[in-house]
Amino acid sequence: MRQQTMTKYSNRVGSLLLMCFMAVACMMPCGTTVWAQAPGTTPVEVSGETQLLHGRRYYVHIVKKGQTVYSIARAYKVESFDAVTHHDIHFLHEGDTVWLPVRGQFGDVSSTIAPTTTATSTTQQPVAKAPTNESTSVPSVRPTGKVLKVALMMPLHLDQLEQISTSKFDIEQRGKKVYRQFEFIEFYEGLLLALDRLNSQGISVELNVADVNGNNAVAVEEAFRSHNVQQSDVLIALLLRDAFDKAAELAQQHGVYVVNPMATRSELCATNPYMVKIQPSLESQVALMLKNMKVERPNGHLYIIHSGSKQEKAMLDELKRQLGDGGEIQYTLFNWSQSARLVNVLKATPNCSVLSIYDQGKDENRVYSINLLNKLSSIKKDSPTLYSFSDWTRDYADIDYSQLQLLNYHTYSLSWDLANDVHVEFLKAFRSRFGTEPTSPLAATAYDLMLYIGEGLGREGSSFWQHPGHTQSYYIQPLQLIRRGAGLENDKVQLYKMEELRFIKARYK
Repeated sequence: MRQQTMTKYSNRVGSLLLMCFMAVACMMPCGTTVWAQAPGTTPVEVSGETQLLHGRRYYVHIVKKGQTVYSIARAYKVESFDAVTHHDIHFLHEGDTVWLPVRGQFGDVSSTIAPTTTATSTTQQPVAKAPTNESTSVPSVRPTGKVLKVALMMPLHLDQLEQISTSKFDIEQRGKKVYRQFEFIEFYEGLLLALDRLNSQGISVELNVADVNGNNAVAVEEAFRSHNVQQSDVLIALLLRDAFDKAAELAQQHGVYVVNPMATRSELCATNPYMVKIQPSLESQVALMLKNMKVERPNGHLYIIHSGSKQEKAMLDELKRQLGDGGEIQYTLFNWSQSARLVNVLKATPNCSVLSIYDQGKDENRVYSINLLNKLSSIKKDSPTLYSFSDWTRDYADIDYSQLQLLNYHTYSLSWDLANDVHVEFLKAFRSRFGTEPTSPLAATAYDLMLYIGEGLGREGSSFWQHPGHTQSYYIQPLQLIRRGAGLENDKVQLYKMEELRFIKARYK
């Protein structure tokens, strides 16, 4: 057991060192690519005409016969994949329009280009209208290359690696030590497993890792520049609120899709068409839970327990909207301040369900959950069915499983089901690679989203963002991105119920 513990710990340190290598390697200056003018191509005269497109200023270039995207990009001193076109970049025609980003506008390069002037004047061709999406909210993006470029921003605390001790004593006592480097390491490990699978499918991914610590918008801006994130096909940002908002702002300016793996706030998608929110929408969560209640408790009565806090408002508003007045499910709002009456009220209402949306902060929530379970478990005849949106078995280490079992507990959670072959295979692969099993949903979230986006872009190129498909059978959790507001939000979710002290998929029909 001691040797196994040391192996697990060493594997985790190895993962951190690999991250450190990748982060440092990505900060090294890249060689400059120079495109020579191919024989027979027409010289390119730089245009002084610019237009604002998706928050960024572009030069507008009208193609002349014999010009290629490579010769045009070379003249404007940008990479060929930065060019925005209506058509395949390999088949430009005379009169087509190419938009090329103005250098220096976001501090990513040193200076702008001065338009080339000549002694002879030429008649300027009409400037084509910049591509818009008036009929759809899907923004245009540059075509993906043979190798997908994925940027990852997350807190790694690589500058504190020397604080980690791998001595036998410290490993055995590590429960008393808190190393911040390990906070989100399972997310990174889940990504690595997904990259292994993508590689086996012939999909190549270049992962660009940036260490962004704390809720620091300035650090995000620096990482955006030093890691050349604006050239990515997609940015995955596991960041705190202010830092993520800055990353999303910069990603939108540069036309890069940005993925938020963990945030639950749907307003993220309101105005940013490049936003990708992986956590399921509140609308889909409420709809699925109500659907299950109709199956579990036909003609039953629902009690929604709340505290009136502002954190509960969005959830409560969505529940009221979907439940409506006089709908199939009769419901009562019950404020926890009247908890002394709860047991008598529930005993007087047979065939009932209890949905807890109480949220007063972590410490208050823990005390509340214990008190609620004690009250509900005291109802021996026709015990109510308990629902919560967050998984109490993961949130509270001292929760009583026997009480949850008695109450037929239902929740949204990534709960490992050892009767599920997909879950078992993932756990085996994770243990084989890292010497331990995942302790949080981070690994599975990273695995699923990387496969979903990697397979989509690898199969369909940038058109994937217009019509994202469904996940495959080997995904741990279902994913289906849809346009909600301006951005993309996951509309698939899985509800679980406790049975024989383990979670299984809940019924819907």
